[in-house]
Amino acid sequence: MVPKNIYPHMNTSLRLLLILLGSLLAPLALWATHNRAGEIRVEQIGPLRVKATIITWTRTQSVSADRDTLTIDWGDGKREQVVRSNGNGNGVILNDQVKYNEYVAEHTYAGPATYRISMTDPNRNAGIINVNPPQSENVPFHIETIYTFQDPQFGGTNSTPKLYQPPIDQACVGKPFKHNPNADDPEGDSLSYHLIVPLQALGTPVPNYSFPNQIGPGTNNTLSLNERTGEIIWDSPQIQGEYNLAFIIVSWRGGVPIDTTIRDMQIFVETCNNNPPNVESPDKICVVAGQIVEFEVRATDPDSANLLHLTALGGPLESQYSKATFSAPAGFVLPPVTGTFRWQTACEHISNQPYSVVFKAVDSLNKNMPKLADLKTVSIKVVGPPPEDVQIKAQLGVVEISWGKPYFCENAAENYFYGFSVWRREGSNPFPIDSCAPGLKGKGYTEIVFVTKQEKDGRYYFQDMNVERGRTYCYRVLAKFARISSGGYPYNLVESLASDEVCVQLPRDLPLITNVSVLQTDPATGQIEVCWSKPVASDLDTILNHGPYRYQLLRAPGLSGGTFQEIPGASFVADNFWEANDTCFTDPGLNTSGQPYQYKVAFYVRGENVPLGSTNPASSVFLTVNSTDNTNLWSWQENVPWDNYEYTVFRKNNITGAFDSIGSSVIQEYADRGLVNGQEYCYYVRSTGTYSIGGVIDPILNNSQEDCGVPLDTIPPCVPVLHVQNICNGGAGTEPDPPYENSLSWSNPNIACPGITDDVVQYKIWFAAREGEPLALLDVIDGANDTVLVHALPDGLAGCYAVSAVDSVGNESAQSAVQCVDNCPEYNLPNAFTPNGDGHNDTYTPFPFWRFIDRIDMQIFNSWGNLVFRTTDPAINWSGVNLDGNELAEGTYFYVCKVYESRVEGVVLRPDVLSGYIELVRGGK
Repeated sequence: MVPKNIYPHMNTSLRLLLILLGSLLAPLALWATHNRAGEIRVEQIGPLRVKATIITWTRTQSVSADRDTLTIDWGDGKREQVVRSNGNGNGVILNDQVKYNEYVAEHTYAGPATYRISMTDPNRNAGIINVNPPQSENVPFHIETIYTFQDPQFGGTNSTPKLYQPPIDQACVGKPFKHNPNADDPEGDSLSYHLIVPLQALGTPVPNYSFPNQIGPGTNNTLSLNERTGEIIWDSPQIQGEYNLAFIIVSWRGGVPIDTTIRDMQIFVETCNNNPPNVESPDKICVVAGQIVEFEVRATDPDSANLLHLTALGGPLESQYSKATFSAPAGFVLPPVTGTFRWQTACEHISNQPYSVVFKAVDSLNKNMPKLADLKTVSIKVVGPPPEDVQIKAQLGVVEISWGKPYFCENAAENYFYGFSVWRREGSNPFPIDSCAPGLKGKGYTEIVFVTKQEKDGRYYFQDMNVERGRTYCYRVLAKFARISSGGYPYNLVESLASDEVCVQLPRDLPLITNVSVLQTDPATGQIEVCWSKPVASDLDTILNHGPYRYQLLRAPGLSGGTFQEIPGASFVADNFWEANDTCFTDPGLNTSGQPYQYKVAFYVRGENVPLGSTNPASSVFLTVNSTDNTNLWSWQENVPWDNYEYTVFRKNNITGAFDSIGSSVIQEYADRGLVNGQEYCYYVRSTGTYSIGGVIDPILNNSQEDCGVPLDTIPPCVPVLHVQNICNGGAGTEPDPPYENSLSWSNPNIACPGITDDVVQYKIWFAAREGEPLALLDVIDGANDTVLVHALPDGLAGCYAVSAVDSVGNESAQSAVQCVDNCPEYNLPNAFTPNGDGHNDTYTPFPFWRFIDRIDMQIFNSWGNLVFRTTDPAINWSGVNLDGNELAEGTYFYVCKVYESRVEGVVLRPDVLSGYIELVRGGK
């Protein structure tokens, strides 16, 4: 547009010419409308090679803006032009409003890392009422996927989810709208869904965006996204028009987010006298692999004259192994409409994540009536079958569990079957098997072997040798499934249903150690009391195993392992069993302050030199004290055959010299807070345990050695929270005068973290001019309450900052999360100038100003297409002369201008190439 009064001497005919020129150019903006929806899917096809598919849904009538190629940014500094691949390179027209496009490219990265793969197109379609109204066509369309290569040795391959439900949908004013992207992850990673503001560039939201429920807001206009299932409910649209809604799908592996896919979708809302149909089906089904899932889906419509079309989409219908089927009438038919879903599940379908099948009923009365839909998402979880024919036998302190071979799913494709795990508990738990809850967590069992495939006599088996005589042990077996990395490591581990339970009670024909308690703490003269309980006569068979009997106490250093040696003077002989009583022995001359000790008792019968057997080892409780700010942190360890269920903590009273109980814990740690820094505090721990066996001392009490600690301030302050503002992200959109200023502010840890940080005295400010560069120290600010800084820069606002806090003794916090701020380049070109020497508009320059532009590549052509001027100077300053310096005639000239912006990541080519017409008007002065 020509600014008002910029050409006061322009004649009427020239004004009419410019008006005519503007009217001729106006359709260019109209036809430039383009993108409706899209996403980027990434598949790993080699160790460092991926295939990316840019998927867009565009406006069918956008002829001039139809893209036969798009530019993909691979996130490693490389960009590539990608040719459209579907529809013989022309895309596929779905109807008079929507075209479907795919652009496929492959890329090899230099190394494993996380990459942001993106595409930015200059235009969205016109008429989106919640994106920069009324000029949504001038807002770029940006989609991206953050992709992470997994460690090939341990983490396996990675591909982003496939979205089965198209992102173009219809709704009616005043009627509930439902949508589900129906995402399926090929590696079985778990998924979560989160709404975002659509983007127009990397890290840049679209301007003037409103979520759909903010257009015509009220209690009858709500929007929700189920983070677990991905189901979107908008209840209900209030104003007709086209809306865009964006969300991210996060892929999680091992509790860690590894990928993020942005989907930008569009909803057509119309005013219509129509009600959505209704789909009825089960909500959730759990099935054992190998079984058939079959159920009926029924669709009805409150508007009886409407026709219905019932369809299904989802991972099972596209499965590589045994695809599911959905049989329903083709096309639109009178309701009710019934379809049958059938799926012969296989072992390859076993997954921690349920499969989603979305059934969609669309209604139609005539071609002019908006088609409304109802979605019903059915969750299908396929679980591994339990191992069968589990048997148990016990002998000589060993319990052997075996189960049937072959296992039903052991020949699953792709080495998906991983092995078996064995779980144990004391006492039985005959819980009912729930096919929706595989595994044994929360049932009181402990996994005693992670994975095994041992075979013997045509059966799988495992021997449990860590058992104590006299106890009742119960076992169950699980099958495990996993995807296997190239290094042979499992990931996305899945457990089967539990086997039947088998139990055995062991005879108590050996002694049981009951006490290993420290009596005296000293590096040379420490003492430990060791006690044990005699065998049960009926279990021992004293006729076969007659006297004389002998107990021999053995000792080894440490909590476990080591070599056990007989302790001199710790051998006890009895001719008769009734004389072989419970026994205690005090073991002197030990370094109890420096290490724990473990003991076991060998039991001899019939006067033989070979023991009938030995007790399981039992160690002393070993205490460690670590000191920090006003606090001593205790932790302790022991290795005992009984169950310790509580620990009492004692602290020495420096006045009386006695140890007082100050608390208890059910875990092996305790924090003694509120202490005086620099003062020594001494402690010991008493464990309380039980064998849960009749006739054995209960409770079992044992003391640790004594240990001392001196509290010191070693805790760094809380990490400050940093905010950075400037004219680009918080100020007015006017041209700033250099130097440019970034305003930093951060939280005071003394206030933000009461009880944790109270002595911050200094802050360090860190800065890097470019994103990804190492931060360097920018400034040091003394005083906890001084939490602002204005950083002046000569050339731009781009940069990255962090702040750390330092306390009174020099402990420094970690750096805050890095906050990067970017320049906000401005570069707009006028369409006329008057180089007539009157001092007004004599040179062609950006209007009304420009900023944060590194360089340009501008070419100006005459009406014959000949180059008349070229420059890289962002100021341009063209005075209307040609390359030889000669004045050019009045007239219309055409320009093409590439703009290179100064950004926080470096110099970046602006994605849209500027082009247009310049009217050179000389006239009189």
